Amino acid sequence: MSASGAKQLSVKQNMLWNSIGCLIYQACQWAMTVAVVVFSSGYDNSGVLAFAMAVGNIYYPLATYNMRTIQVSDVYDEYSSEEYVGFRIVTVILGFIPMLVYLIATASSTALVISTVFWLLFKADESFCCVFYAIDQKAMRMDYIGISQAVRGICSVIAFSAALALCDNINIAIIAVALVCVSVTLLYDYRKANALASARPRIACARILELLKRYLPAVITLVCYGAVVSVARQQFEVLRGAGALGMYAAVATPTVLVQVAASYLYNPLLGGIAQRWSDRDLAAFLRGIGSVFVAILVVAAAGVLASELFGEPVLTFVYGESIRGSVYLLTPALIATAVTTMFAFMFDVLIVMRSLRAALVANASALLISIVASRPMIEALDANGITCTVIAAFGVGLVICFGAFTWQVRNARPATVGGDAA
Repeated sequence: MSASGAKQLSVKQNMLWNSIGCLIYQACQWAMTVAVVVFSSGYDNSGVLAFAMAVGNIYYPLATYNMRTIQVSDVYDEYSSEEYVGFRIVTVILGFIPMLVYLIATASSTALVISTVFWLLFKADESFCCVFYAIDQKAMRMDYIGISQAVRGICSVIAFSAALALCDNINIAIIAVALVCVSVTLLYDYRKANALASARPRIACARILELLKRYLPAVITLVCYGAVVSVARQQFEVLRGAGALGMYAAVATPTVLVQVAASYLYNPLLGGIAQRWSDRDLAAFLRGIGSVFVAILVVAAAGVLASELFGEPVLTFVYGESIRGSVYLLTPALIATAVTTMFAFMFDVLIVMRSLRAALVANASALLISIVASRPMIEALDANGITCTVIAAFGVGLVICFGAFTWQVRNARPATVGGDAA
């Protein structure tokens, strides 16, 4: 039983609910990239949406401050659920400031800035509801997460498609998505989380400043992680235009489902992994890490096989003959997704181990490679240059993560409350 007295679900039940709900949500996110092509003339709106999504991926870690893994793995309850909720309000608001500066500096038009700002409003809600998901996960009630994700996914793609079909305006369509998702957060997510642990926000300046300072490496880490792909895609948009980026996104976005399938299989395990590390039960800890890697490889292999067998007929059925010339991008994108997922899991593990600086070094290195390599890669390989940049960047980051992980395990000491940020 959880602290609130609510019945807990088993690990398998949590994995099932979480995976199904979140896969539905991500499938609906992909369906939006299909809808924007179907209900638009050409691929320009698709390019705008792809650009906004890429920027949103940079904003999301700023808004969440990369706190979900930390909140779930807070086995000693150093901070209350109310403090985590209050902290999330602060970070969601503060995260907008650097993103507006970044947008003005990098966007190629005012219209692109406006559309992206509307998308960031949607991402603000997505970032905020995540603090409720962490409460659900810690209480072993991830069925609430699965239901929330499924409902907001289905409702958002319906709202987006209807608004685009009726108004032929990408901005109105994005606003419709934001309004639908905010409604789910207020009417469902808050109420469910509050029944498990108090979700009323508590904003104490001293505690907020403490969290901001203590976990700054974690948020910089996730910003770097999100920026790796975003930098490559934005470089491609600058060199080839929004239409070309929209074409690439139409093919590459479905590969996110592979990453999501793998990540939502391991997310419910992070609490247990954190507890084993806290107890220094290294044998069980390492078994858990190994089983996750096997699961990622199995999901990735299944995705590549499905791509080779069904990729072309499915994509041409969804998008029409105009996409056929870009189908070759799908399998390499799936391989990049597999590398990305393994890297994301490993730096999550480093955060669970409170090895925040090592996670930061790995992600900063990956971002540096993306910044340096994306332009020459794109000029040499065109759209596949994005994919190769991602593989190279996260491949190097993965090697760094493994090195830090091995060092931490070999030098493991008896657990201390709160761990360390080394």
